[in-house]
Amino acid sequence: MKKYTAINIGPILDTFAMAKKPRELWNASYMFSCLMECIIDELPGCNIISPAVLDWSKPVYYEVGLYPDRVFIEGDIKADEVINKALENFKKITGIGIDYVNVMSVSVDYDKPSGAIRELNRLLDCLELYKRSVTDNSLKNVASLLHGKNKMKLYAHAASKSKFSIPSLAEIATYRLKSVDAGNWLRICGMLNQDDAETEADEDVFYQEIKKQFKTEYKSYYKYICVVQADGDNMGKIVSALDTTKVKSLSESLLNYGSQACEAIKKYGGFPIYAGGDDLLFIAPVVSSSDLQGTRTIFDLLSAIDGLYQSVDTEVGHLGRPLGLHTSISYGLSISYYKYPLYEALKSARELLFDKAKHVEGKNAIAWCLRKHSGSGFVGSLCKNSEVYASFSELMKTSVDESTVSAIAHKLRENQNLLDIVRNSNEKDRIKAFYNKVMEESPLNDNSYKGITRNLLWELFDQERPKPKEKAKKTEDILETLYGMLRTAKFINGEGDSDE
Repeated sequence: MKKYTAINIGPILDTFAMAKKPRELWNASYMFSCLMECIIDELPGCNIISPAVLDWSKPVYYEVGLYPDRVFIEGDIKADEVINKALENFKKITGIGIDYVNVMSVSVDYDKPSGAIRELNRLLDCLELYKRSVTDNSLKNVASLLHGKNKMKLYAHAASKSKFSIPSLAEIATYRLKSVDAGNWLRICGMLNQDDAETEADEDVFYQEIKKQFKTEYKSYYKYICVVQADGDNMGKIVSALDTTKVKSLSESLLNYGSQACEAIKKYGGFPIYAGGDDLLFIAPVVSSSDLQGTRTIFDLLSAIDGLYQSVDTEVGHLGRPLGLHTSISYGLSISYYKYPLYEALKSARELLFDKAKHVEGKNAIAWCLRKHSGSGFVGSLCKNSEVYASFSELMKTSVDESTVSAIAHKLRENQNLLDIVRNSNEKDRIKAFYNKVMEESPLNDNSYKGITRNLLWELFDQERPKPKEKAKKTEDILETLYGMLRTAKFINGEGDSDE
Protein backbone atom coordinates (compact mmCIF):
# COMPACT_ATOMS: atom_id res chain seq x y z
CA MET A 1 0.00 0.00 0.00
CA LYS A 2 1.04 3.60 -0.62
CA LYS A 3 0.14 6.69 1.34
CA TYR A 4 -1.56 9.58 -0.42
CA THR A 5 -2.15 13.03 1.05
CA ALA A 6 -4.28 15.98 -0.07
CA ILE A 7 -4.20 19.54 1.24
CA ASN A 8 -7.12 21.93 0.73
CA ILE A 9 -7.26 25.71 1.28
CA GLY A 10 -10.06 28.21 1.89
CA PRO A 11 -12.39 30.02 2.54
CA ILE A 12 -12.50 31.01 -1.14
CA LEU A 13 -16.16 31.85 -1.81
CA ASP A 14 -16.52 33.77 1.46
CA THR A 15 -13.47 35.84 0.50
CA PHE A 16 -14.81 36.46 -3.01
CA ALA A 17 -17.99 37.79 -1.38
CA MET A 18 -15.96 40.69 0.00
CA ALA A 19 -14.95 41.90 -3.49
CA LYS A 20 -16.74 44.85 -5.06
CA LYS A 21 -14.33 45.65 -7.90
CA PRO A 22 -12.16 43.66 -10.34
CA ARG A 23 -9.02 44.59 -8.40
CA GLU A 24 -10.49 43.21 -5.18
CA LEU A 25 -11.69 40.02 -6.85
CA TRP A 26 -8.25 39.48 -8.39
CA ASN A 27 -6.63 40.04 -4.99
CA ALA A 28 -8.96 37.51 -3.36
CA SER A 29 -8.20 34.92 -6.02
CA TYR A 30 -4.45 35.48 -6.16
CA MET A 31 -4.18 35.38 -2.38
CA PHE A 32 -5.20 31.72 -2.40
CA SER A 33 -3.03 30.85 -5.39
CA CYS A 34 -0.16 32.41 -3.45
CA LEU A 35 -1.01 30.27 -0.42
CA MET A 36 -0.97 27.12 -2.56
CA GLU A 37 2.37 28.21 -4.02
CA CYS A 38 3.76 28.50 -0.48
CA ILE A 39 2.54 24.98 0.29
CA ILE A 40 4.07 23.54 -2.89
CA ASP A 41 7.36 25.31 -2.12
CA GLU A 42 7.50 23.25 1.09
CA LEU A 43 7.27 19.98 -0.87
CA PRO A 44 10.66 19.79 -2.65
CA GLY A 45 11.49 16.27 -3.69
CA CYS A 46 7.94 15.08 -3.03
CA ASN A 47 5.92 13.32 -5.71
CA ILE A 48 3.22 15.93 -6.40
CA ILE A 49 0.48 14.28 -8.48
CA SER A 50 -1.55 17.43 -9.06
CA PRO A 51 -1.41 20.32 -9.80
CA ALA A 52 1.50 20.70 -12.21
CA VAL A 53 4.22 22.76 -10.58
CA LEU A 54 4.85 26.06 -12.32
CA ASP A 55 8.17 26.47 -14.10
CA TRP A 56 8.70 30.23 -14.20
CA SER A 57 11.50 29.87 -16.73
CA LYS A 58 8.92 28.83 -19.35
CA PRO A 59 6.38 31.12 -21.05
CA VAL A 60 3.35 31.34 -18.77
CA TYR A 61 0.59 33.87 -18.10
CA TYR A 62 1.84 34.91 -14.67
CA GLU A 63 -0.61 37.77 -14.00
CA VAL A 64 -3.29 35.45 -12.63
CA GLY A 65 -3.57 32.71 -10.04
CA LEU A 66 -2.74 29.40 -11.75
CA TYR A 67 -2.85 27.11 -8.74
CA PRO A 68 -6.10 25.38 -7.68
CA ASP A 69 -7.27 24.97 -4.10
CA ARG A 70 -6.10 21.35 -3.68
CA VAL A 71 -2.76 19.57 -3.97
CA PHE A 72 -2.33 15.79 -4.06
CA ILE A 73 0.92 14.06 -3.00
CA GLU A 74 2.03 10.45 -3.24
CA GLY A 75 4.21 9.18 -0.39
CA ASP A 76 4.79 10.00 3.27
CA ILE A 77 4.94 13.67 4.17
CA LYS A 78 4.75 15.54 7.46
CA ALA A 79 1.60 17.47 6.52
CA ASP A 80 1.39 19.56 9.68
CA GLU A 81 5.00 20.67 9.35
CA VAL A 82 4.52 21.54 5.67
CA ILE A 83 1.40 23.55 6.43
CA ASN A 84 2.93 25.47 9.34
CA LYS A 85 6.01 26.51 7.33
CA ALA A 86 3.87 27.47 4.34
CA LEU A 87 1.65 29.64 6.54
CA GLU A 88 4.71 31.41 7.95
CA ASN A 89 5.89 32.34 4.44
CA PHE A 90 2.37 33.24 3.34
CA LYS A 91 1.98 35.63 6.25
CA LYS A 92 5.28 37.33 5.36
CA ILE A 93 3.94 38.00 1.85
CA THR A 94 0.34 38.91 2.63
CA GLY A 95 0.05 39.69 6.33
CA ILE A 96 -2.71 37.07 6.55
CA GLY A 97 -2.37 34.14 8.92
CA ILE A 98 -4.04 31.02 10.26
CA ASP A 99 -6.63 33.17 12.06
CA TYR A 100 -8.28 33.64 8.63
CA VAL A 101 -7.21 31.03 6.09
CA ASN A 102 -8.33 27.45 6.57
CA VAL A 103 -5.87 24.73 5.56
CA MET A 104 -6.98 21.10 5.85
CA SER A 105 -5.19 17.86 5.07
CA VAL A 106 -6.25 14.22 4.78
CA SER A 107 -4.30 11.03 4.11
CA VAL A 108 -5.27 7.55 2.94
CA ASP A 109 -3.48 4.27 2.34
CA TYR A 110 -4.37 2.88 -1.08
CA ASP A 111 -3.29 -0.29 -2.85
CA LYS A 112 -4.14 0.80 -6.40
CA PRO A 113 -2.63 3.52 -8.61
CA SER A 114 -6.13 4.82 -9.37
CA GLY A 115 -8.95 5.68 -7.00
CA ALA A 116 -6.85 7.42 -4.34
CA ILE A 117 -7.69 10.90 -5.60
CA ARG A 118 -11.41 10.10 -5.63
CA GLU A 119 -11.23 9.04 -1.98
CA LEU A 120 -9.16 12.08 -0.98
CA ASN A 121 -11.63 14.40 -2.70
CA ARG A 122 -14.52 12.72 -0.90
CA LEU A 123 -12.87 13.24 2.47
CA LEU A 124 -12.00 16.87 1.70
CA ASP A 125 -15.56 17.57 0.54
CA CYS A 126 -16.74 16.39 3.97
CA LEU A 127 -14.19 18.57 5.76
CA GLU A 128 -15.21 21.63 3.75
CA LEU A 129 -18.70 21.43 5.26
CA TYR A 130 -17.14 22.61 8.51
CA LYS A 131 -17.23 26.40 8.76
CA ARG A 132 -14.64 27.91 11.05
CA SER A 133 -15.42 31.28 12.63
CA VAL A 134 -12.96 34.13 12.13
CA THR A 135 -12.29 37.18 14.28
CA ASP A 136 -13.18 40.75 13.39
CA ASN A 137 -9.49 41.62 13.37
CA SER A 138 -8.66 38.91 10.82
CA LEU A 139 -11.50 40.13 8.60
CA LYS A 140 -10.08 43.64 8.77
CA ASN A 141 -6.65 42.35 7.71
CA VAL A 142 -8.14 40.57 4.70
CA ALA A 143 -10.26 43.60 3.77
CA SER A 144 -7.12 45.75 3.90
CA LEU A 145 -5.34 43.33 1.56
CA LEU A 146 -8.24 43.17 -0.92
CA HIS A 147 -8.92 46.88 -0.96
CA GLY A 148 -5.30 48.01 -1.00
CA LYS A 149 -3.81 50.31 -3.61
CA ASN A 150 -2.01 49.17 -6.74
CA LYS A 151 1.44 49.29 -5.12
CA MET A 152 1.20 46.21 -2.95
CA LYS A 153 2.90 42.89 -2.30
CA LEU A 154 0.62 40.63 -4.33
CA TYR A 155 1.10 42.62 -7.53
CA ALA A 156 4.85 42.51 -7.17
CA HIS A 157 4.70 38.82 -6.35
CA ALA A 158 2.60 38.05 -9.45
CA ALA A 159 4.22 40.22 -12.06
CA SER A 160 7.57 41.30 -10.61
CA LYS A 161 6.35 44.87 -10.98
CA SER A 162 5.83 47.66 -8.47
CA LYS A 163 2.53 48.46 -10.15
CA PHE A 164 0.06 46.14 -11.82
CA SER A 165 -2.77 47.88 -13.66
CA ILE A 166 -6.24 46.53 -12.96
CA PRO A 167 -9.01 47.86 -15.23
CA SER A 168 -12.30 49.06 -13.80
CA LEU A 169 -15.59 47.53 -14.93
CA ALA A 170 -16.26 50.61 -17.07
CA GLU A 171 -12.92 50.21 -18.84
CA ILE A 172 -13.56 46.52 -19.48
CA ALA A 173 -17.08 47.19 -20.78
CA THR A 174 -15.92 49.83 -23.28
CA TYR A 175 -12.70 48.11 -24.42
CA ARG A 176 -13.87 47.80 -28.03
CA LEU A 177 -13.74 51.59 -28.37
CA LYS A 178 -9.97 51.36 -28.05
CA SER A 179 -9.91 49.94 -31.59
CA VAL A 180 -12.04 52.87 -32.79
CA ASP A 181 -9.90 55.65 -31.32
CA ALA A 182 -7.24 54.43 -28.89
CA GLY A 183 -5.97 57.89 -27.94
CA ASN A 184 -9.41 59.23 -27.11
CA TRP A 185 -10.45 56.10 -25.20
CA LEU A 186 -7.25 56.09 -23.13
CA ARG A 187 -7.70 59.79 -22.38
CA ILE A 188 -11.22 59.19 -21.10
CA CYS A 189 -10.07 56.20 -19.06
CA GLY A 190 -7.55 58.52 -17.44
CA MET A 191 -10.49 60.46 -16.01
CA LEU A 192 -11.14 57.55 -13.66
CA ASN A 193 -9.36 57.74 -10.33
CA GLN A 194 -5.97 56.14 -10.87
CA ASP A 195 -5.74 54.65 -7.37
CA ASP A 196 -8.71 52.39 -8.19
CA ALA A 197 -10.93 54.29 -5.75
CA GLU A 198 -13.25 55.53 -8.46
CA THR A 199 -16.72 56.57 -7.35
CA GLU A 200 -20.08 56.47 -9.11
CA ALA A 201 -19.58 60.16 -9.90
CA ASP A 202 -16.29 59.32 -11.67
CA GLU A 203 -18.06 56.62 -13.69
CA ASP A 204 -20.93 58.94 -14.59
CA VAL A 205 -18.47 61.51 -15.95
CA PHE A 206 -16.63 58.71 -17.76
CA TYR A 207 -19.78 57.60 -19.61
CA GLN A 208 -20.87 61.14 -20.39
CA GLU A 209 -17.55 61.66 -22.14
CA ILE A 210 -17.73 58.25 -23.87
CA LYS A 211 -21.15 59.10 -25.32
CA LYS A 212 -19.94 62.52 -26.40
CA GLN A 213 -16.75 61.34 -28.10
CA PHE A 214 -18.09 58.05 -29.54
CA LYS A 215 -21.61 59.15 -30.38
CA THR A 216 -22.00 57.19 -33.62
CA GLU A 217 -20.43 54.00 -32.22
CA TYR A 218 -22.16 54.00 -28.84
CA LYS A 219 -24.35 51.00 -27.96
CA SER A 220 -26.05 50.00 -24.73
CA TYR A 221 -23.74 47.00 -24.29
CA TYR A 222 -20.91 49.39 -23.41
CA LYS A 223 -22.52 49.64 -19.98
CA TYR A 224 -22.58 45.87 -19.44
CA ILE A 225 -19.95 43.37 -18.38
CA CYS A 226 -19.73 39.60 -18.59
CA VAL A 227 -18.69 37.46 -15.64
CA VAL A 228 -17.80 33.96 -16.82
CA GLN A 229 -17.26 30.85 -14.72
CA ALA A 230 -16.05 27.78 -16.63
CA ASP A 231 -15.40 24.19 -15.64
CA GLY A 232 -14.25 21.05 -17.43
CA ASP A 233 -16.90 18.37 -17.98
CA ASN A 234 -16.27 14.85 -16.64
CA MET A 235 -12.87 15.86 -15.37
CA GLY A 236 -13.46 14.56 -11.85
CA LYS A 237 -14.45 11.12 -13.17
CA ILE A 238 -11.50 11.05 -15.57
CA VAL A 239 -8.93 12.01 -12.91
CA SER A 240 -10.37 9.49 -10.44
CA ALA A 241 -10.01 6.69 -13.00
CA LEU A 242 -6.39 7.48 -13.97
CA ASP A 243 -3.34 6.18 -12.17
CA THR A 244 -1.21 8.83 -10.52
CA THR A 245 1.52 9.02 -13.19
CA LYS A 246 -1.10 9.80 -15.83
CA VAL A 247 -2.75 12.43 -13.63
CA LYS A 248 0.56 14.31 -13.57
CA SER A 249 0.61 14.40 -17.37
CA LEU A 250 -2.98 15.62 -17.49
CA SER A 251 -2.17 18.34 -14.94
CA GLU A 252 0.54 19.69 -17.26
CA SER A 253 -1.97 19.85 -20.10
CA LEU A 254 -4.46 21.72 -17.91
CA LEU A 255 -1.81 24.22 -16.81
CA ASN A 256 -0.92 24.99 -20.43
CA TYR A 257 -4.60 25.36 -21.33
CA GLY A 258 -5.24 27.77 -18.46
CA SER A 259 -2.29 29.96 -19.42
CA GLN A 260 -3.33 30.04 -23.10
CA ALA A 261 -6.95 30.78 -22.19
CA CYS A 262 -5.83 33.78 -20.12
CA GLU A 263 -3.85 35.11 -23.09
CA ALA A 264 -6.95 34.80 -25.31
CA ILE A 265 -9.10 36.56 -22.69
CA LYS A 266 -6.64 39.42 -22.35
CA LYS A 267 -6.37 39.82 -26.14
CA TYR A 268 -10.16 40.03 -26.32
CA GLY A 269 -10.13 42.82 -23.73
CA GLY A 270 -11.15 40.73 -20.74
CA PHE A 271 -9.56 40.39 -17.34
CA PRO A 272 -8.64 36.89 -16.09
CA ILE A 273 -9.26 36.32 -12.39
CA TYR A 274 -8.36 32.68 -11.97
CA ALA A 275 -7.20 29.73 -14.06
CA GLY A 276 -6.51 26.67 -11.94
CA GLY A 277 -6.81 23.15 -13.33
CA ASP A 278 -9.98 22.94 -15.43
CA ASP A 279 -11.57 25.97 -13.67
CA LEU A 280 -11.63 29.42 -15.22
CA LEU A 281 -13.03 32.73 -13.99
CA PHE A 282 -12.87 36.04 -15.84
CA ILE A 283 -14.58 39.35 -16.59
CA ALA A 284 -14.97 40.50 -20.19
CA PRO A 285 -16.79 43.01 -22.41
CA VAL A 286 -19.93 41.91 -24.26
CA VAL A 287 -18.41 42.86 -27.61
CA SER A 288 -14.77 43.39 -28.51
CA SER A 289 -12.73 43.47 -31.69
CA SER A 290 -9.72 41.77 -33.19
CA ASP A 291 -7.40 43.05 -35.88
CA LEU A 292 -7.61 39.65 -37.58
CA GLN A 293 -11.26 38.75 -37.24
CA GLY A 294 -13.19 42.00 -36.94
CA THR A 295 -15.93 42.42 -34.36
CA ARG A 296 -16.19 39.55 -31.90
CA THR A 297 -18.70 38.79 -29.16
CA ILE A 298 -18.42 37.08 -25.80
CA PHE A 299 -19.80 33.93 -27.43
CA ASP A 300 -16.96 34.03 -29.98
CA LEU A 301 -14.47 34.21 -27.11
CA LEU A 302 -16.04 31.16 -25.47
CA SER A 303 -15.71 29.29 -28.77
CA ALA A 304 -12.03 30.26 -28.91
CA ILE A 305 -11.52 28.91 -25.38
CA ASP A 306 -13.29 25.70 -26.45
CA GLY A 307 -10.69 25.35 -29.19
CA LEU A 308 -7.86 25.69 -26.67
CA TYR A 309 -9.46 23.11 -24.39
CA GLN A 310 -9.45 20.53 -27.19
CA SER A 311 -5.77 19.91 -26.34
CA VAL A 312 -6.89 18.66 -22.91
CA ASP A 313 -9.36 16.19 -24.43
CA THR A 314 -6.64 15.08 -26.85
CA GLU A 315 -4.37 14.41 -23.87
CA VAL A 316 -7.14 12.37 -22.20
CA GLY A 317 -7.19 10.27 -25.40
CA HIS A 318 -3.43 9.79 -25.23
CA LEU A 319 -3.85 8.59 -21.65
CA GLY A 320 -6.25 5.84 -22.71
CA ARG A 321 -9.56 7.71 -22.46
CA PRO A 322 -10.62 6.26 -19.08
CA LEU A 323 -14.24 5.08 -18.89
CA GLY A 324 -14.56 6.08 -22.54
CA LEU A 325 -15.17 9.69 -21.44
CA HIS A 326 -14.45 12.89 -23.34
CA THR A 327 -13.97 16.19 -21.59
CA SER A 328 -15.41 19.47 -22.84
CA ILE A 329 -15.94 22.77 -21.09
CA SER A 330 -19.19 24.30 -19.84
CA TYR A 331 -19.84 27.94 -18.95
CA GLY A 332 -21.98 30.08 -16.71
CA LEU A 333 -22.27 33.52 -18.33
CA SER A 334 -23.74 36.42 -16.36
CA ILE A 335 -24.26 39.63 -18.37
CA SER A 336 -25.16 42.55 -16.13
CA TYR A 337 -25.10 46.33 -15.85
CA TYR A 338 -21.70 47.62 -14.75
CA LYS A 339 -23.17 49.00 -11.51
CA TYR A 340 -24.71 45.66 -10.58
CA PRO A 341 -22.91 44.22 -7.51
CA LEU A 342 -19.89 42.28 -8.76
CA TYR A 343 -20.23 39.45 -6.28
CA GLU A 344 -23.90 39.00 -7.24
CA ALA A 345 -22.82 38.68 -10.88
CA LEU A 346 -20.16 36.18 -9.78
CA LYS A 347 -22.72 34.20 -7.80
CA SER A 348 -25.07 34.22 -10.79
CA ALA A 349 -22.34 32.91 -13.11
CA ARG A 350 -21.52 30.12 -10.67
CA GLU A 351 -25.19 29.10 -10.30
CA LEU A 352 -25.69 29.20 -14.07
CA LEU A 353 -22.72 26.87 -14.50
CA PHE A 354 -23.42 24.31 -11.81
CA ASP A 355 -27.23 24.47 -11.61
CA LYS A 356 -28.00 24.79 -15.33
CA ALA A 357 -25.12 24.21 -17.78
CA LYS A 358 -23.89 21.10 -15.97
CA HIS A 359 -27.41 19.63 -16.18
CA VAL A 360 -27.85 20.11 -19.94
CA GLU A 361 -27.93 16.71 -21.62
CA GLY A 362 -24.47 15.96 -22.98
CA LYS A 363 -23.00 18.94 -21.05
CA ASN A 364 -20.56 20.99 -23.22
CA ALA A 365 -23.04 23.78 -22.56
CA ILE A 366 -23.49 27.50 -22.03
CA ALA A 367 -26.04 28.79 -19.55
CA TRP A 368 -26.44 32.55 -19.67
CA CYS A 369 -28.45 35.31 -18.05
CA LEU A 370 -28.81 38.80 -19.52
CA ARG A 371 -29.91 41.11 -16.72
CA LYS A 372 -30.96 44.48 -18.16
CA HIS A 373 -30.73 47.75 -16.22
CA SER A 374 -34.42 48.29 -17.00
CA GLY A 375 -35.31 45.26 -14.89
CA SER A 376 -36.01 42.79 -17.69
CA GLY A 377 -33.98 39.63 -17.93
CA PHE A 378 -33.43 36.78 -20.38
CA VAL A 379 -31.99 33.36 -19.65
CA GLY A 380 -31.04 30.32 -21.69
CA SER A 381 -28.98 27.16 -21.61
CA LEU A 382 -27.82 25.21 -24.65
CA CYS A 383 -25.47 22.41 -25.59
CA LYS A 384 -22.86 23.89 -27.92
CA ASN A 385 -23.01 20.84 -30.19
CA SER A 386 -26.73 21.27 -30.84
CA GLU A 387 -28.46 22.54 -33.97
CA VAL A 388 -30.27 25.03 -31.73
CA TYR A 389 -26.97 26.62 -30.69
CA ALA A 390 -25.80 26.74 -34.32
CA SER A 391 -28.95 28.67 -35.29
CA PHE A 392 -28.62 30.91 -32.23
CA SER A 393 -25.06 31.71 -33.33
CA GLU A 394 -26.35 32.69 -36.77
CA LEU A 395 -29.02 34.85 -35.14
CA MET A 396 -26.33 36.80 -33.27
CA LYS A 397 -24.61 37.58 -36.58
CA THR A 398 -27.76 39.00 -38.17
CA SER A 399 -28.58 42.63 -37.45
CA VAL A 400 -32.19 43.85 -37.59
CA ASP A 401 -34.11 46.78 -36.14
CA GLU A 402 -36.00 46.64 -32.87
CA SER A 403 -39.43 46.67 -34.54
CA THR A 404 -38.66 43.46 -36.45
CA VAL A 405 -37.68 41.59 -33.29
CA SER A 406 -40.80 42.78 -31.46
CA ALA A 407 -43.09 41.97 -34.40
CA ILE A 408 -41.80 38.39 -34.71
CA ALA A 409 -42.10 37.79 -30.97
CA HIS A 410 -45.62 39.25 -30.89
CA LYS A 411 -46.88 37.16 -33.82
CA LEU A 412 -45.46 33.94 -32.42
CA ARG A 413 -47.09 34.52 -29.04
CA GLU A 414 -50.35 35.58 -30.65
CA ASN A 415 -50.51 32.28 -32.57
CA GLN A 416 -49.50 29.96 -29.75
CA ASN A 417 -52.56 27.69 -30.20
CA LEU A 418 -51.84 27.27 -33.90
CA LEU A 419 -48.21 26.52 -33.12
CA ASP A 420 -49.39 23.78 -30.75
CA ILE A 421 -50.96 22.05 -33.76
CA VAL A 422 -47.93 22.70 -35.99
CA ARG A 423 -45.60 21.34 -33.33
CA ASN A 424 -47.58 18.14 -32.77
CA SER A 425 -47.70 17.41 -36.49
CA ASN A 426 -43.94 16.75 -36.35
CA GLU A 427 -43.59 18.00 -39.93
CA LYS A 428 -41.11 20.71 -40.83
CA ASP A 429 -43.20 21.74 -43.84
CA ARG A 430 -45.94 22.85 -41.44
CA ILE A 431 -43.51 25.34 -39.87
CA LYS A 432 -42.64 26.60 -43.34
CA ALA A 433 -46.33 27.02 -44.20
CA PHE A 434 -46.91 28.85 -40.92
CA TYR A 435 -44.05 31.27 -41.60
CA ASN A 436 -45.21 31.77 -45.18
CA LYS A 437 -48.83 32.55 -44.33
CA VAL A 438 -48.78 33.96 -40.81
CA MET A 439 -45.29 35.44 -40.51
CA GLU A 440 -45.39 36.70 -44.12
CA GLU A 441 -42.04 35.20 -45.05
CA SER A 442 -42.23 35.17 -48.82
CA PRO A 443 -40.20 33.81 -50.41
CA LEU A 444 -38.81 31.46 -47.75
CA ASN A 445 -35.13 32.19 -47.18
CA ASP A 446 -33.14 30.22 -44.60
CA ASN A 447 -30.46 32.92 -44.50
CA SER A 448 -32.83 35.80 -43.71
CA TYR A 449 -33.65 36.87 -40.15
CA LYS A 450 -37.12 35.33 -40.35
CA GLY A 451 -35.65 32.19 -41.90
CA ILE A 452 -33.16 31.82 -39.05
CA THR A 453 -35.93 32.25 -36.45
CA ARG A 454 -38.02 29.68 -38.36
CA ASN A 455 -35.25 27.10 -38.25
CA LEU A 456 -34.54 27.97 -34.62
CA LEU A 457 -38.20 27.43 -33.67
CA TRP A 458 -38.27 24.08 -35.45
CA GLU A 459 -35.07 22.97 -33.76
CA LEU A 460 -36.44 23.98 -30.36
CA PHE A 461 -39.58 21.95 -31.06
CA ASP A 462 -37.45 19.01 -32.18
CA GLN A 463 -35.15 19.26 -29.18
CA GLU A 464 -38.05 19.35 -26.74
CA ARG A 465 -39.91 16.33 -28.09
CA PRO A 466 -40.75 14.30 -24.96
CA LYS A 467 -38.95 11.04 -24.34
CA PRO A 468 -40.85 7.99 -23.04
CA LYS A 469 -42.40 8.67 -19.61
CA GLU A 470 -41.40 12.35 -19.79
CA LYS A 471 -43.81 15.26 -19.73
CA ALA A 472 -43.73 17.47 -22.82
CA LYS A 473 -42.52 21.03 -22.42
CA LYS A 474 -45.30 23.55 -23.04
CA THR A 475 -45.28 25.49 -26.30
CA GLU A 476 -45.61 28.64 -24.21
CA ASP A 477 -42.34 27.83 -22.44
CA ILE A 478 -40.56 27.09 -25.74
CA LEU A 479 -41.71 30.43 -27.14
CA GLU A 480 -40.41 32.14 -24.00
CA THR A 481 -37.03 30.46 -24.56
CA LEU A 482 -37.04 31.66 -28.18
CA TYR A 483 -37.95 35.17 -27.08
CA GLY A 484 -35.00 35.24 -24.68
CA MET A 485 -32.71 34.17 -27.54
CA LEU A 486 -34.14 36.87 -29.84
CA ARG A 487 -33.60 39.56 -27.20
CA THR A 488 -30.11 38.34 -26.31
CA ALA A 489 -29.10 38.29 -29.99
CA LYS A 490 -30.49 41.79 -30.51
CA PHE A 491 -28.58 43.03 -27.46
CA ILE A 492 -25.34 41.50 -28.73
CA ASN A 493 -25.90 43.10 -32.14
CA GLY A 494 -26.29 46.50 -30.53
CA GLU A 495 -29.03 48.62 -29.00
CA GLY A 496 -29.22 52.30 -28.26
CA ASP A 497 -29.94 53.75 -24.82
CA SER A 498 -33.60 54.01 -25.76
CA ASP A 499 -33.76 50.20 -25.89
CA GLU A 500 -32.73 49.84 -22.23
